[in-house]
Amino acid sequence: MMAEQAAAFRPSVARAAAATAEARGRIAAQHESGGQGWAVCVLATELFDAIVLDVWEAIIADLSADDADLVRRSASLVAHGGCGRAEMAPWSDLDLMILHNGRIAPLVADVARRLLQDLFDAGLEVGQSVRTVGEAVSLAGGDATIMSSLLDCRRLAGAEEPVRRLQQRLRKALARGRRRHVDRLVEARREEADKHGRTVFVLEPNVKRSPGGLRDIQLVRWLGRLAFGAENLPDLAQAGGISRADADALRDAREFLMRIRNDLHLAAGKAADELTRDQQVRLAAARGLESRDGLLGVERFMREYFGHTRRVAQAVDTLLRSLRRWGPMAALARGLFGHEVDGRFRVGPVDVAATSASLPRVAGSVREIVRLAELSMLYEMPVARDTWEAVRAAVPALPREPDGVANEAFLALFAHPTKVAAALRWLHDVGVLEILIPQFEHARNLLQFNSFHKYTVDEHCLIAIERAAAFASADDWLGVEWRSLRRTRPLLVALLLHDIGKGFVEDHSVLGARISREVATRLGLPEDEAEIVEFLVRRHLAMAHLAFRRDVGDDTLVVGFAGDVGSPEVLRMLALLTAADVSAVGPGTWTQWKSDLLASLFYKTLGILDGDGPTAAADRTRRELARLVEDRPADDPVVRLTRDLPTAYLGATPPERIVEELGRLGRLSAGGVFATARWQPETSTVAVTVGTREDVVVGIFHRVTGSLTSQRLEILAADIHTFADGHVVDHFTVLDPDFTGEPPADRLADIAAAIKAAILGDRPPEFAPRWNPFAPQVRPAARQPVRVAFDNQSSLQATILEVFAHDAPGLLYGVAKVLFDAGLSVQAAKIGTYLDQVVDAFHVTAAGGGKLTDPERQQAIRAAIEKAVAPITGPA
Repeated sequence: MMAEQAAAFRPSVARAAAATAEARGRIAAQHESGGQGWAVCVLATELFDAIVLDVWEAIIADLSADDADLVRRSASLVAHGGCGRAEMAPWSDLDLMILHNGRIAPLVADVARRLLQDLFDAGLEVGQSVRTVGEAVSLAGGDATIMSSLLDCRRLAGAEEPVRRLQQRLRKALARGRRRHVDRLVEARREEADKHGRTVFVLEPNVKRSPGGLRDIQLVRWLGRLAFGAENLPDLAQAGGISRADADALRDAREFLMRIRNDLHLAAGKAADELTRDQQVRLAAARGLESRDGLLGVERFMREYFGHTRRVAQAVDTLLRSLRRWGPMAALARGLFGHEVDGRFRVGPVDVAATSASLPRVAGSVREIVRLAELSMLYEMPVARDTWEAVRAAVPALPREPDGVANEAFLALFAHPTKVAAALRWLHDVGVLEILIPQFEHARNLLQFNSFHKYTVDEHCLIAIERAAAFASADDWLGVEWRSLRRTRPLLVALLLHDIGKGFVEDHSVLGARISREVATRLGLPEDEAEIVEFLVRRHLAMAHLAFRRDVGDDTLVVGFAGDVGSPEVLRMLALLTAADVSAVGPGTWTQWKSDLLASLFYKTLGILDGDGPTAAADRTRRELARLVEDRPADDPVVRLTRDLPTAYLGATPPERIVEELGRLGRLSAGGVFATARWQPETSTVAVTVGTREDVVVGIFHRVTGSLTSQRLEILAADIHTFADGHVVDHFTVLDPDFTGEPPADRLADIAAAIKAAILGDRPPEFAPRWNPFAPQVRPAARQPVRVAFDNQSSLQATILEVFAHDAPGLLYGVAKVLFDAGLSVQAAKIGTYLDQVVDAFHVTAAGGGKLTDPERQQAIRAAIEKAVAPITGPA
């Protein structure tokens, strides 16, 4: 197509368009024939170089003889960045610069404009600049990105002298401020990596820019050139910047990542560096990786991917440690300012190291390595680079049999709960954690191929421990409960192991509990702690399930849960584990709303375990209500309504709010409705209250949900309260995405007015699509099929109906309308959103108040929900 369009252009552009199409065909053919990633990139660079040079020469040929001679003698066409490194992927941008002497600026500007236009018309994306040598050096001195790009520059055409002077002046400028330029490069790379996940273990990484990606390999080369004068990885290893093992690992990772990047470009037909779930599935299938032993083929592929990127990140860390060393004065500095520990370690002033004489002994003993981790943790200093390298090299040969002394030392690390995560992470990085806990090897680099988690299993578990440790200084209820724990080791061990059963066929909670018991035995954990760890791992999802997907106003659920937990201490640990687990799923997954839901369940359950019955909160509210209305006459509407309020309403609503709502109910005329919308700053949500009589209109619940959704509100929860005399008070908690803080008064008034109109009118709601240009695109591989489940065991009074589907406007209304049409009464609803998936749980009763037990009717409702939801969420 591009070649056909180019037929109307100059002959040189038509040639370039045809050559571009042919080049991409040759690139694809070499890739598909199994060509190495780096070789495909070299081929792409050579082919695109030839196209650029042909266009350049055509432009020069169209100039007058004098102008052409001036350009050839005074200007240079320079490739830099990936083009300069000969690392062009099939659809990479061409980074070009025209260097000139400043005296022919207008002429060069005309040439540059035509070069940019002709290459674009030929189907190439170009990043182009026009600079004098002085301008290029000045810009590089102030911008690390420009400087790193120019480090890889090479001449394509034109005069040699400008390029020689540029390279000479860059070397001098870098030599004068080597430390400053190194720091700027590292900081620029850190800022870039932060935009793409901050950790190696993001589940949809950017192959180029995420931590551990190709950019980190380039960073190693740039730093090697700046700090060690090394032009390649072997030279850098020879200079001592990295080990030979690191150089080999970087070489292998570069090949692996380049081939993936080439594949992504060719599959997309454009520049594409995001390794999305769809592409992961495709690449795993292309490599013939089948699912086996509980692992999907895609999970096996991504385990290999993360293995490479983890090693890249470790090599970068090693190099940065080398740059922070004090050179020949390091040993002297340790002797003068550090101090010796145990006769084998030197602590301070900037790191922890094994002494030269004891290094073989330390590196050859699991117990000594754990002690090294302990000192690093206690003094909050990193392990010295030489010691780190020696340990990592020795680990493969260490014995795997249980070592009682080493296990005891390992368990002692947990006596420092706010610091232990750093020690565990280091032990995992060097491979010793898997010696102490062999079962943890399976979790290393293990992808969680779902729409909930953002990190690998091992990274998620370590982050969860970090999140839990942060509770120690929190000023909310989680901080209070953490500080009230007399022992935290069972909780932290359970967090380390809570997902260890993933990646197998069996339910990961059940299998994980068995594995945790094996681990506890191997480590020598006391029996009482082992029992707690096993319970926490087996039930680590229970509290989130109940708090976020069930109506905790249903006393039978809370009483049953309390009986399962059994003690306040275990309950406290399970609550803290739940909060840490959810917050470690990914950025933004832990919210104040979820914290409040979990706190509500925690304190209700704690009340039962402490001897406070499930109706105690309701009884306290009744007593407070009696006090608030004691001065009112007996025939006052509020007094009359307080006499027979539902227990769930009393337990969930503050007394003052009840008086206010009952007052509004009492003032309603026949057929009247009241609706209020109130900002809740403590949770950054809007509380919506609707009051009327149930005989005013049928289907109040689905009408209100439709109205709220049509107002672009995200419904988090709903509690439906029907009084004995027929009055109805419904509470909804919603998020308003149109405002980051408190919505203005007119917005709240509009919400209330829309609800009243929906209840009293017959017009169906309309749902505008939620358009967000920054939101990730929904991909078929990540989309889960609609699923409907019925639970008649958890509650004595109601059937719990759950809907699992992809989030979309109008979803809740569609489900609520089906329930209404089926003659079901909704008692409560919990709406859980997990990234782009929702789990809507409805406590429903059939006509007359009984449970929905008929299998045929359940199947009919399931089919109706799936039919109603499918057009909203799209094909699975």
